Amino acid sequence: KKALQLTGGAGSATAPPGRTVYGWHVAEGRADIFLTYCTNAQTAQKEDPKQQIVPLPDNLAVGADYGLTVIAGASSSAQQFVGFIMSSSGQQILTSHGFTAEK
Repeated sequence: KKALQLTGGAGSATAPPGRTVYGWHVAEGRADIFLTYCTNAQTAQKEDPKQQIVPLPDNLAVGADYGLTVIAGASSSAQQFVGFIMSSSGQQILTSHGFTAEK
């Protein structure tokens, strides 16, 4: 009953331009903590380096599995894009945004 819907609701406040709701709500004292994906937490911390990212223990952590496929007959550009995503450069970009490769 104490949880607030800080994002996605009809009455959810909108962050000012140049800010994300994740760090803004905490910085403004609207929330003591914000449970969100790592990518959002990293963005919030870039906006306000005083904010801490606290990883959850494995038994409480949730994640998302993302897949990638190319349909039959796809253009060579699509194939090249997949090749880039799977390359070390593409993986470094994903890692820099908080994504991790499957172990």
